[in-house]
Amino acid sequence: MKSTFLLFLIPLLSMVVYTSCMEESGYTILWEGFEVEFEEASRPNGAVQRIFTKNSNNQVDQSAVRVNLVGAHVAESINVLIGVDPSSTAVLGVHYRLPFMEVTIAPNTSFIDVPIEILTGNLESDETPDLILRILDAGPTKISANYNTVTVEIRLACPSDLAGRYSTVNSGTGGTINSEVVITEIEPFTYRISDITGGVYSQIYGGEDNPAIFTELCDVITIVDQPDVVFGTEGFNGSGRVNADGTIRISWNNGTDEDSDSGVTILTPIP
Repeated sequence: MKSTFLLFLIPLLSMVVYTSCMEESGYTILWEGFEVEFEEASRPNGAVQRIFTKNSNNQVDQSAVRVNLVGAHVAESINVLIGVDPSSTAVLGVHYRLPFMEVTIAPNTSFIDVPIEILTGNLESDETPDLILRILDAGPTKISANYNTVTVEIRLACPSDLAGRYSTVNSGTGGTINSEVVITEIEPFTYRISDITGGVYSQIYGGEDNPAIFTELCDVITIVDQPDVVFGTEGFNGSGRVNADGTIRISWNNGTDEDSDSGVTILTPIP
C-alpha cells in the first residue's frame, strides 16, 4: 500500500515542480492574449470557394467572410480595416463589390462578417476570378500572422448531380483493379467519394477504403489535400472530369516520391 502511494506521489510532485519552474522562467502556460483573423484562412491553401448559378445578366449575390476575435471577449469595440491584395484576379465592379472596407467587432462578441457582393451576372463559365482579402489594421489588437489573408474563389457553376453508386476501374499502383464506390453529396458542388484509391488500399494492401472530398464545377473535378486516414501518408490530390455519357475520370496521387500511390480511375454509374 505504501509503495503504491509513493508511486503516485512522485509523478504528482514532479508535475508541481515542473509547473513552478515554468512559471518562474516567465513562460505562459495558457495563452491569454487576443488577435483577429479570417476564419476561412485556416482552410487548405487559405482559400474558400463561393459558387453561384447564373440566372440573369444583372444578377447580384450576397456572400461574406468572417473575421474572428481569438481570445477572451473585450469590453471595447474593435475596428478592423480590410484591404484587397494587388495579386487578386477578381476585378472591382466587374466580379465583386465590397460595401464596407471597415467592420467592427462589437464589445463582448467574437466575430463580424465582412459582406461581399458577387456580380454573378457578369461572370462567364470559363472565368476563375480570385478575390484576396487582407486584414490591414485592427488598432491596438494584434493581427494573426498566419490567418490575416483569405482567398475567395468566385466560381460560376453548372447543374451538378453526381451522387450515386459507381463501378470503377483503376489503372496505376497494383495494375488494373475493379471495385465499387459511392459518391455522396455534402453540399452543392461538393461530394464525398467512399474510396479515392479505387480499390488500391483494400485489394493491394489489405487496408480500409480511404474516403475523400472533391468539388465539381461545370464537369471539372478538383481534389485538394485530402487526408490519408488509413496509412497516414501524404494527402491525396487530384483532378478529373465528368464525361458527356455520365462516366467520370479521376486522376489521383498521394505524393510524388517513389513510394507514393497513384492511379487513374474510371467511374461508371450503376443504375
